[in-house]
Amino acid sequence: MANRARATDTQQPFWVFCGLLLVTAFLYWAQKVLIPVALAVLLAFILGPLVNLVQRRGLPRVPSVLLVVIFAFLLLGGVAWLVSLQVGGLLRNLPEYRQVIDRKLQAVQFGGHNSVWSELKQTAQDITKHFSGPEEAEAAEGSDTERAARRAAEAVVGNRPSAAPEGTPERPLYVRQASSGWSEVADAAGPAAEGLGTAFLVVVLVVFMLIQRENLRNRVVRLIGHGRLIVTTRAIDEGARRISRYLLMQLCINSAFGLLLTLGMIVLGMATGHPELSRYALLWGFVCGALRFVPYVGTWLGAALLFFFTVATLPDWATPIGLFLYFLTLELLTANVVEPLLFGHSTGVSPVALLLAAAFWTWLWGPIGLVLSTPLTVLLVVLGKYVPQLEFFEVLLGDEPALRTYVTYYQRLVARDQDEAAELVEEFVQTHTLDTVYEQVLLPALVLARKDHDRGELDADDFEFVLRATREVLDDLGTVEQERFADKGDGQAAPKASLLACPARDEADEVALQIFARMLEPQGYQVEVISSHVLAAEVLTRISNSCPVVVLVGSLPPGGLAPARYLCKRIKAQCPKVKVAVGRWGEKENLERVEKRLKASGADLVATTLADTRTQVVPLLQVTAAAEPTPELAAR
Repeated sequence: MANRARATDTQQPFWVFCGLLLVTAFLYWAQKVLIPVALAVLLAFILGPLVNLVQRRGLPRVPSVLLVVIFAFLLLGGVAWLVSLQVGGLLRNLPEYRQVIDRKLQAVQFGGHNSVWSELKQTAQDITKHFSGPEEAEAAEGSDTERAARRAAEAVVGNRPSAAPEGTPERPLYVRQASSGWSEVADAAGPAAEGLGTAFLVVVLVVFMLIQRENLRNRVVRLIGHGRLIVTTRAIDEGARRISRYLLMQLCINSAFGLLLTLGMIVLGMATGHPELSRYALLWGFVCGALRFVPYVGTWLGAALLFFFTVATLPDWATPIGLFLYFLTLELLTANVVEPLLFGHSTGVSPVALLLAAAFWTWLWGPIGLVLSTPLTVLLVVLGKYVPQLEFFEVLLGDEPALRTYVTYYQRLVARDQDEAAELVEEFVQTHTLDTVYEQVLLPALVLARKDHDRGELDADDFEFVLRATREVLDDLGTVEQERFADKGDGQAAPKASLLACPARDEADEVALQIFARMLEPQGYQVEVISSHVLAAEVLTRISNSCPVVVLVGSLPPGGLAPARYLCKRIKAQCPKVKVAVGRWGEKENLERVEKRLKASGADLVATTLADTRTQVVPLLQVTAAAEPTPELAAR
């Protein structure tokens, strides 16, 4: 059975990979159906909060949905119509800007005739020739002399006798037939009909999804939530909340960004006397606002396109630079003030994952996939959070740290990169207390080192390096603690009570006790940590001679329970009046059984965390601080 389970675990990544390939193939093959459905779901997430807002005003569900959907699509269609008009005007007026482009390129040309700028100039001429009429095309082809020479050559070719000399093979004559208007209409009717059909399907799906969203949600829960009702409900609620909030806030922010950019271009065009800025302000406001939906890259792609447009259409350089500075200021305020204030970076997806997802969905579904990339990636992260089989999605795509801090610290020590491990602790201590650093970073790293060493995965030299590096980090933290203690100005006298700490087994227990000693230092208690190389008989002799108030036995799992119980029995037999506390730090399993066995061996207190140990030990030190037992009383 064990071998069968191990083989199943080994084959699981292979089956997951095969499943991902099948899903990807299905998404590509069924994109004609899935794209309208995905767009409808996206719009339903955006319009859902607006429908709820209208419903709270007292309007029933169906009229609220129809009102919101009609208004949204009328607004979207109006903006698209205005933008299409400006795009057509820009294409018609493009030949007018040829002289401006040539003059700008000549002004910055360098490197001779065959330079890069010459290629750019030729490219600009080809573009203007493509969008110009016959007269403008002839003007773009060259001078009058060149055009006359070409026409003379064409006349000679045209007057060539039809009969070719004998022995000369006849060349087939290709005559390009003029295309009729009906064929052009037929060619354009297919894509137009397909687009209108897709748009109509999206509208219908959005309406029905908004009207019956509770019914659809319950069906999804019944379909995939059998036996996992709580997990499915939480996944659906969290995914809907994340996506709806992100899309709605992003739509509002990008729309406001495009509107402010449009108004800025209109004002700048009126102030500088350049009507081109005002004429195409709505077009560029729409383009830059829409490109902001593309994570990270879209904003600066829009800025580059806008800058090149102003350089190509305006005769000076000051206006393009001024508009770019306005765009930059607007983007910095939006990204660093408005977005964190409204919704923060709450998608739960890492920046690299957003870029990779944008590339993947664009390859799979084209521009529509680019728009849908962020919501779809958020869905995958939510699924990875609640479905164990898809946990790798949360690890690969999520914005949570891939490793816990103590795991990263231990990993760097295993790699013998002590500098990065120390830097990690320094960064952690900037936002956390020193007690948290001891409890959540250093001590768990020691437990991991003990586990790997006992399993034989960490050799003795690496184990010793981890312990030595932890001691050095602990010394550095002691300096930080002294500085903080001095800044507070606490100058209270230290109590007279003392604590003797004994490691149960080896040097790892000793380092753990040194960490605990650092936690007691701010309160003024003195902790003497006995070396792990001292024999048990010598430990008992020192206890008998010093007669401490409390003896603390430090023991890290795994293992080490038998030596800890042995020490407790010997200490109680030697000094029955001394309180014995055991710090079984990092123990996660069988806590009740471990505590019962330790107390049966003579331990008075058992704790599994540093904080609990301090909470139990400090009152004993406070009570007996004024009256330490004499060695004679302790020995009785």
